Amino acid sequence: MKRSLALRLALVVVAGALLAGCAPAASDAPAVPAAEAPSPAATVDEAFAPTVVSPDDLDGKSASVKIGTSLVLAVPDGTEAEWTGTTSDVDIAEFSAGGPSEGSIFRPGFLPRAVGETAATLTGPDGKIIRFTLSVLAP
Repeated sequence: MKRSLALRLALVVVAGALLAGCAPAASDAPAVPAAEAPSPAATVDEAFAPTVVSPDDLDGKSASVKIGTSLVLAVPDGTEAEWTGTTSDVDIAEFSAGGPSEGSIFRPGFLPRAVGETAATLTGPDGKIIRFTLSVLAP
């Protein structure tokens, strides 16, 4: 289920990028004053950009992630499936395991569920436990 959610999130990002290429040509679109035109790039980046962090940077600290994004762990290549994690409140955020799936390799991370704060742990391939606080913010 966790990979399924990560896969769905990836598909939404890809679909958004593909749809951006289907926009009408400038000559076909009605003229809109610059002050009223939203910035498509800023909207897409803000809505889907994950927070990427090294596990060592989390140890004993706090991290924040917005709903609609994810906290992705920058782990060494080849160790993606060897990381495990937990949160004390899975209604706030949930660990998403990394590793190969359907021909791709996914990095481990945390998926925000609701605004709030939860204690989180990561365990690396070497058995080292990393403890931190994860704050989930409104989008």
